[in-house]
Amino acid sequence: MNKIFLLLITLLSIPFFAQKISFTPSIRVIYDSSLKLGDNFKKEQKFALIGNSQDYYFGAYQNYLNDTGQYESKGIDLRAISDYFQERVIKKGGVTNTFLTVTESKIRYQENVVLKWVLYGDTKVINGVKCQMAATNKFGRRWIAYFSKEYPQSLGPYKFNGLPGLIFELYDTKDDYHFTATKIEKFNDEFNFNLESFKNYTKENYLKASFNLQFTSASLPVLQGEMRKEFDEVMKKKQRRYNNPLELKPFE
Repeated sequence: MNKIFLLLITLLSIPFFAQKISFTPSIRVIYDSSLKLGDNFKKEQKFALIGNSQDYYFGAYQNYLNDTGQYESKGIDLRAISDYFQERVIKKGGVTNTFLTVTESKIRYQENVVLKWVLYGDTKVINGVKCQMAATNKFGRRWIAYFSKEYPQSLGPYKFNGLPGLIFELYDTKDDYHFTATKIEKFNDEFNFNLESFKNYTKENYLKASFNLQFTSASLPVLQGEMRKEFDEVMKKKQRRYNNPLELKPFE
């Protein structure tokens, strides 16, 4: 009986600790980016990265302000503003959490991301810092990174880390997604975030749910009849506009 009780306590405690995430970063990096989200749809986006070599948070800048409670309304409330890249990433204890908010729906998934980097002797100076070249194949793209050992944090944009230094620049060989560090500063404000309100899916089911929420009328179940048809037509146009995801092959 005692063994069963201990097992139940253990099982109940696992999701509890997995949902509440906290860590102390050592650095904050602001990245400017150029995102080719579709064949004829390219946008610029600012991102924030905070973390240490083990744990980090990465998200579009407005979402970063929202998630960390730093946003201050100045007449117009922008907390619900739609950044062009809505997904945020938190890595804690070796597990990468990807999560998304669409209207009132909150979804997420967990995965272990494995990157196999090849280091090259090529160097370039970025924002006054000498950086070394590395490359990896991931998510259906070939990625080029420039990192610096002057900043020992093994961090980079999105899910790209594991190099012996901070990634200053990252882009795929088609230059659809291009990130460049524009501001780097010491930062040790404790990060706290609770994923409890985000429904946890497998990655496959998350991708299906994400598509339905962003590109169909699934996020607005109150729509009926002709209004739903008209809305779905609008969403089909949106699908064609956002037809170039960063992860072309999500399971590679």
